[in-house]
Amino acid sequence: MIKNFFLLFIVHCSLLIVYCSLLMAQNKLEVIVIDAGHGGKDPGTIGDKTGVQEKNIVLPLSLKLGSYIEKKFPGIKVIYTRITDEFIELKERTKLANNSKAGLFISIHANHKKKEESEKNGFEIYLLNRERFGEAVLVTMKENTLLSFKQSGGDSTDAFIFSSLAQTGYNKFNEYLASHIELSLISSTQLMTRGVIQAGFWVIIGASMPAVLVETGYLSDINDEKYLSSEKGQNDVALGLFNAFQNYKILFESQ
Repeated sequence: MIKNFFLLFIVHCSLLIVYCSLLMAQNKLEVIVIDAGHGGKDPGTIGDKTGVQEKNIVLPLSLKLGSYIEKKFPGIKVIYTRITDEFIELKERTKLANNSKAGLFISIHANHKKKEESEKNGFEIYLLNRERFGEAVLVTMKENTLLSFKQSGGDSTDAFIFSSLAQTGYNKFNEYLASHIELSLISSTQLMTRGVIQAGFWVIIGASMPAVLVETGYLSDINDEKYLSSEKGQNDVALGLFNAFQNYKILFESQ
């Protein structure tokens, strides 16, 4: 059964790469989904110095980014996974993006070092790790919380896996956006870069469009915490993300 599943997996990957390329060639960038991480009962990470909660850092950042896009590109529909302090399940975030036929999904977060780690600071940009696709799909098949999509979220496991596979067709777009986010945040903020990293975040895996996750800084670092909590820091990061978005839009619509 596992062997047949992976054979089907490979066939779907090949078809989806062709499909996604054709889709990109035909579409204008009309919808973007901006995801402010955490919210409500889920505060995210906590700042070491001031106790600021991640959810209260990333929400205004997301709203500022969306505002920049709406003002410069009124023809683009900006959809937010949340605009208030509310809890949204991970599966509902990408489900919203998929159902909205978004051309881009950006998830915004802040980080915190683990207890055993040395001091860390700076921003990171995460892409889907293609090498972990098999692992991700198997976990999807086994995890009860993910298999309950059909009952609780209105989305079947097959649809989730299909969305996951679609990411293989967007590699160059994800990498292009990530590189421009890195360069833009370096030039527009006081934050240092920790680079572009490949990982298996579920909020990225579930998106059937180009998707990145941005860790805007470390709330365990006093300077990052202070900067991201400030109006200047918020504006700088939002502007940096917006400038990267503009460059991405050009590539997206030129294909």
